[in-house]
Amino acid sequence: MAFAGRRDVPEPPDFGILKRLARDQLIYLLEQLPGKKDLFIEADLMSPLDRIASVSILKHDVDKLYKVETRPALSASDQFCFLVRPRIKTMRYIADIVNADKMSGRSRKYKIIFSPQKFYACEMVLEEEGVFGDVTCDEWSFYLLPLDEDIISMELPEFFRDYFLEGDHRWINSVARALQLLNSLYGPFGKAYGIGRCAKMSYELWRDLEEESEGDGQGRKPEIGNVFLMDRDTDYVTALCSQVVYEGLVDDTFRIKCGSVDFGPDVTSSDKSIKVLLNAQDKVFSQIRNEHFSSVFGFLSQKSRNLQAQYDRRRGMDIKQMKNFVSQELKGLKQEHRLLSLHIGACESIMKKKTKQDFQEMIKAEHSLLEGFDIRESTSFIEEHVDRQVSPIESLRLMCLLSITENGLIPKDYRSLKTQYLQSYGPEHLLTFHNLKRIGLLTEQSAGETLTAVESKVSKLVTDRAAGKITDAFNSLARKSNFRAISKKLGLIPRVDGEYDLKMPRDMAYVFSGAYVPLSCKIIEQVLERRGWLGLEEVVRLLNGNEFSVSDSAVEDNPACESQRVVLAVFLGGCTFSEIAALRFLGKERANERVREASLNRRSERRAQSGAVAMRKSEVLAAEAVSCLNRAMAALRDIWEEIGIPEEQRLERTDVVKKHIKSLLDMMVAEEESLKERLLKSIALCRKELDTLCRELQLDPFEVEEESTILQMEKNLRTRVEVMLKQKRDRKQELKTLQEQDRDLCDILCTAPFCIDSNAVPSLEDLDRYRRHLASLTAEKEQRREEFVSSKRQIILLMEELDHTPDTSFERDVVCEDEEAFCLSTDNIAALQNLLQQLEARRSLNEAVCTELRSRIVALWERLQVPVEERESSAVHVTGSRAKTRKALQLEVDHLEELKLQNMKSVIQAIRAELADYWDKCFYSQEQREGFSPYYDEDYTETLLELHDAEVAKMKSYYETHKDLFEAVQKWEENWKLFLELERKATDPSRFANRGGNLLKEEKQRAKLQKTLSKLQEELESRVQAWEQECEGTFLVKGQQFMEYVAEQWQLYRLEKEKEKQERHLKKSRQIEAEMMYGSTPRTPIKRRVLGPHTPGKVRKLNGTSISSATPNSTVRSAFGGTIYHSPTSRLPPSGGKFGQARTPSRVAAKPPRPGYRERNKENMSQLNGTTLSGGCTPTAPAQRNHSVNSVASTYSEFARELSKASRSDSSSRVLNSTTTTAFC
Repeated sequence: MAFAGRRDVPEPPDFGILKRLARDQLIYLLEQLPGKKDLFIEADLMSPLDRIASVSILKHDVDKLYKVETRPALSASDQFCFLVRPRIKTMRYIADIVNADKMSGRSRKYKIIFSPQKFYACEMVLEEEGVFGDVTCDEWSFYLLPLDEDIISMELPEFFRDYFLEGDHRWINSVARALQLLNSLYGPFGKAYGIGRCAKMSYELWRDLEEESEGDGQGRKPEIGNVFLMDRDTDYVTALCSQVVYEGLVDDTFRIKCGSVDFGPDVTSSDKSIKVLLNAQDKVFSQIRNEHFSSVFGFLSQKSRNLQAQYDRRRGMDIKQMKNFVSQELKGLKQEHRLLSLHIGACESIMKKKTKQDFQEMIKAEHSLLEGFDIRESTSFIEEHVDRQVSPIESLRLMCLLSITENGLIPKDYRSLKTQYLQSYGPEHLLTFHNLKRIGLLTEQSAGETLTAVESKVSKLVTDRAAGKITDAFNSLARKSNFRAISKKLGLIPRVDGEYDLKMPRDMAYVFSGAYVPLSCKIIEQVLERRGWLGLEEVVRLLNGNEFSVSDSAVEDNPACESQRVVLAVFLGGCTFSEIAALRFLGKERANERVREASLNRRSERRAQSGAVAMRKSEVLAAEAVSCLNRAMAALRDIWEEIGIPEEQRLERTDVVKKHIKSLLDMMVAEEESLKERLLKSIALCRKELDTLCRELQLDPFEVEEESTILQMEKNLRTRVEVMLKQKRDRKQELKTLQEQDRDLCDILCTAPFCIDSNAVPSLEDLDRYRRHLASLTAEKEQRREEFVSSKRQIILLMEELDHTPDTSFERDVVCEDEEAFCLSTDNIAALQNLLQQLEARRSLNEAVCTELRSRIVALWERLQVPVEERESSAVHVTGSRAKTRKALQLEVDHLEELKLQNMKSVIQAIRAELADYWDKCFYSQEQREGFSPYYDEDYTETLLELHDAEVAKMKSYYETHKDLFEAVQKWEENWKLFLELERKATDPSRFANRGGNLLKEEKQRAKLQKTLSKLQEELESRVQAWEQECEGTFLVKGQQFMEYVAEQWQLYRLEKEKEKQERHLKKSRQIEAEMMYGSTPRTPIKRRVLGPHTPGKVRKLNGTSISSATPNSTVRSAFGGTIYHSPTSRLPPSGGKFGQARTPSRVAAKPPRPGYRERNKENMSQLNGTTLSGGCTPTAPAQRNHSVNSVASTYSEFARELSKASRSDSSSRVLNSTTTTAFC
């Protein structure tokens, strides 16, 4: 950083040379790789490159620009150029690209340009990755970037961490080469000062480089007098204090990067961000950058009024003057107005974030830490700050500030703060605390044992708060803080009686609200004043030494050399904007400060001496007057004695002397009394005028110090009157200015002026309210202006798209290039929106027409089966809805319509297929379909095609109108089919053999489906009723009303179920009849008796036995599971008592029962066979009638009737025998 040492110093050196050198060298390095190439730039080099070279310069033989990222590069170029920092990670990224190209067989040229220099470690990584021979390496000596007229930066963000934390010395060479570059460009330095280990190493290496280069800049005229190198760890306190100068607050809030800042939408009052360059070219920023933030708003307000006054000058200009004003001043005023609005927006954003209670309390805590007061309260504030999780960075900064100012934290406080911080922000910050401890920013004290014991005893006797204060006292006795000693030695804490004047600062402490002078700046000031470290030995010792002071005799011996007026301060590790502002203040005040102070001292001495002399002279003169009078009277008496004048004459003459002296003194007293009266009158007038002014200005009455003298009182009152008159004039003038602004805004916005009395003196509240009103009007104007500009842009685009020419005066005013001429009234804005809506409606209509044409084209393509190749070349793929596009689409439709007429039959058939699909979707019945007779016409004419098109359009419209209803009906149909399918499965006997829980699943699905059908039916019923009421028609499904259709489906379902039930009953009755005729098959198997061979003896034995006594306990189960009961025993007919007449088994076997009933009666036959007699049928009782308790009565009645008929017939015995013996023979 360079600053002027005197007020009359010339401009600082032209640092633009550094930009030109860096740009030329970069172009030269790019040209070393001839031909087209792709340039890969590392992210943190983007911003510095923007400051020295434009994109057009970087495009020198460069095809494409890429950002170095973690993802692989995709490029087709044969040459890659990498502009990177010397980092291991970047080298691995490049090696991966080269190795990937090798694996894919791609051959490219690779060039790496290191900035600012190449490190051996990078080459080692490339060699380890096996690509060192495939790349060429160069160095871009981009050491220094000029950010402003008096600021240059190395832009090495990793310098602080690498050196001060990791102990890496690689960047010291870069610092030395930067100093060598400055020395060669701007001549030799007159004297070099420095403090810190890094500063000393950098200086020594620079001197070695100078000796090797044999002093390239020795022949140049020196432009820089002194250089001061300082390590950042020399002064951590300044870097840890909150910044309150404007530029520092902008950096804290928006983050200044490479001298520029991005102002977001909250500052620009728009939806986009603006990048602003902050340097001396910004006329607004250059005047407020170093000011305390409390003074910035007043300056911006005054600046705004001045700009308005310059704008107002155009009112009385003639055409020539207006032309000169527009060509010469208007552009600059607009630029200045834009910058002013940006900085006002930035101030408002800063105010929102920095003027809260937390920030004020944090500033107060910082001042307490710097001054060494209320340490315990400050520690409690930090703990509360951590517990509330306000900001992790701010909490760490306060902890570090506490540690440095107190020479380390008390172990108890250190553990407490660390624990609370880790609990609030997470254990991942353990490494943060470790690094802060290594670097010396946050350390822990090792308290003395004796004092610790005393503390423990005392803490038992007092309260916690008192114990904390006593602990602080003991620690202050145990160890002296280096910062406290340095602060006392250098006077870093100003002693101010009253409030510190931040608008007219007298020292560098204003950058921290008058509470603290930056240590780094104070050291520079003291060293430059002393021309070395002489007298600062104790300060150097407390700062751990490593100071140096070297002079160049050739330059130093030339006092007329103007370079001695410029000092270059080099901060190794970075500096804050507060330090820059303090050094600028020092540069302005250093040369004249001593002259001014000496002048002020001489004036004060002269005043004191003159006052003392005047006081002594008055006393002496009074004594001399008395003495002279006494001597004169004594001399007169002697003369009178010598002359011999009588006593009477002596008395007369003495009386004359007395009268003369008394007259003279009375005259003098009268004059002084007159002066007193005039002063009192002036005081009365001033009081009266003050009272009037206080009433007009609405201020409290002025209180006069009664103890002061009349002259002092009159002077004070007169001065106060002048001040208040000035306030009155200022208020009136401001009111006038505000009214002029109000008139302009009202003219633009067509609103009523602000209501305020122009003749009265406005109060501060009135002016503030007026300013807020104007601010709201200005914001409203800007908002309407933005709305107008945005709408105008859209309107112009819509007019171009619609080929519309403005045909009204309003439309011509809207599209006029002079945007300032448009009146931003509410009616105009509404009309503007109306115009925009009309144009958008027309565009929407065009888009709808184009969409309809495209859909028609696609439909015609499908009907005509146009090949894909022809479709791709069609105008339907043209996007947009311009008139040209619409015309092309219409031509395509006309062309397809002609083709449709030429291919009438195929088109009609395609339309019929589409129509049938819509009929299906709309549930049309066959009668409804047959109602459209042209569907069945085979005479393919254009009229038939038109009828089909109309029908398709009607059906499509009908379906789209009631699509939701049809989809609901379709859903009901699908559920109904699923219900019928489940009912069909329920009658399938094979499902009982299915395993895996399918029956349970079917039952659950059936239950769910029944609920769904019921719910759908109710919902559809209500929707259909609503539709019919709305449309005043009948909603038909397959030719009938929907509910009738649903009822018919349920009726068909019930009829089908009844039919199945009747079939089952009929089948069952037939089965029972057959079983009554032929017997039934048992449901469950019974134990069969093992029968022996038929023997005649047994037969004879059984012949003598009745059939009832043969098997008294035997039963025969019927087909229905019932019991066959034996009929009462009856005698056999006479013909049956003879064995010869009895039916033989052969005869019985010769007439078997019908085959259909043989299987059914198999079990009964086996039972009956077990009871037959050997040798033939035995005489048996009448056959047993088997019937079930569950059998149907009607079946049995029919059977009885048939039996009675048979008994009355001629062959009754035969029938009876057949019915009685067939079951046993």
